[in-house]
Amino acid sequence: MSEPTPDQISFDLTPQEFGRLGERLTELMIEAFEAERSEPVLRSVSGPELRALLDEPLPQVGTTPDDILTQWRDNVLPYCRRNGHPRFFGYVCTTADPLGVLADAMASALNQPVTAWRSAPAATEIERLVVRWLDNLVGFGGEGSGLLVSGGSSANFHAMACAVTRAEHRAGLPPGSRHRLSIYLSKEGHVSMRKGAQLLGVPPSQVRLLEIDALRRLRPDALRHALEEDRAAGLVPALIGLSAGTANTGAIDPLDEVADIAEEHDAWLHIDGSYGAPAVLTEEYAWMARSFERADSLSLDPHKWLFAPADVGCILIHNDEDARRAFTLYSEYTEITQTDPIERYALFDRGLEMSRRFRGLKVWTILKARGVEGLRGAISHDIALRRHLDQRIADHPRLESLGSELSISCFRYVPEGATDGRAVDAANRTIIETLVREGRCYMSPTTLEGKYSLRACIVSFRTQQSDVDFLVDEVLRVGALAAP
Repeated sequence: MSEPTPDQISFDLTPQEFGRLGERLTELMIEAFEAERSEPVLRSVSGPELRALLDEPLPQVGTTPDDILTQWRDNVLPYCRRNGHPRFFGYVCTTADPLGVLADAMASALNQPVTAWRSAPAATEIERLVVRWLDNLVGFGGEGSGLLVSGGSSANFHAMACAVTRAEHRAGLPPGSRHRLSIYLSKEGHVSMRKGAQLLGVPPSQVRLLEIDALRRLRPDALRHALEEDRAAGLVPALIGLSAGTANTGAIDPLDEVADIAEEHDAWLHIDGSYGAPAVLTEEYAWMARSFERADSLSLDPHKWLFAPADVGCILIHNDEDARRAFTLYSEYTEITQTDPIERYALFDRGLEMSRRFRGLKVWTILKARGVEGLRGAISHDIALRRHLDQRIADHPRLESLGSELSISCFRYVPEGATDGRAVDAANRTIIETLVREGRCYMSPTTLEGKYSLRACIVSFRTQQSDVDFLVDEVLRVGALAAP
């Protein structure tokens, strides 16, 4: 077999061909944006049907770019859930800012591995600036120490790693002593915190899942009791994890009161604001900034309520040395030789990843284009829509509110005369399944105090009051048909 020529192995496109394909790609992106307003939220398709449509052997010989774009159009795009649909109310998936989409495409074209300033000078400076801006936006007061990560789960893990390492250091514990540490979370705390504790070697029996109050917030008295009990048993409190917007109902833990307790026990205070932290921009939730400033770390996801395309999260740390203690390890191939303090900066010394996407460009673009005032308006609008939804629920005898805060509202349909909780759950399960199958609107379920709940989350700049009214009307329509 003869050796291939350079022309045969080059993957380059001519500028004209790149431009032509780029125009076709842009047309597909525009079609996708338009579909978010006119097509079903999710086209109905079974797993076997979609597998049969997409499955094929590994290609041995390449196909043309035009054929690939056609397959995108016909076989991939139609079956992607339209998270930017104005009637998408599921999970905490935002409507992506189109400017962020363009910035993300540019970041892929630049292909910057954002490991350190020496490898990606402009990308590193943009990321550090974005982190400082996010710090300022939420009032954290950490002077911009932190980094961008894939999302809230990664941000929470990074915070826990810093907390565990600091606890070992302050207590003078030798390596292998994490069985002596304890961690404190609400029962409503994000599952990623429990995963993080497990991966960091803290025994599951010493991850305290504390009781919540009627508003689904961590109870400070339960925290005090657990801390005192563990101190007496010789354990070292490593971290107290709070939520500024739980995934279930948007509940906000008593941040200031718990900050006092954390200081008393010299425990790391982490606030998971992955979803709710940007609400601090609004008048109603501006009070959270005082509490954020008291935390050792704060997570927030620009790909949630700052409308950035996935993926991009952020972890803010008050003391940069805590991050360096947790993540800095020497190796010959990563040694930094620059002497200027800006040029010496290495993100891999402050986090788990080496190769990292240029995530900062899309966040920088959105913050530059929309500004604080634009984001404040969009977030305030979502909160106002949640209040309208709550009022519609309160006004109808067949609807029961189960929890509401920020831009999340949980409720259920209660058929007339219903006394069997299992029958009520079944009716609401039918509502969810029918709405998702029909595709005209979309919610995700949860379970609260044993009750199957319909959960609506609004993190979209497209959703209007008419969309919320449509959702309620659909729930009532399907509920009446599903009633036993």
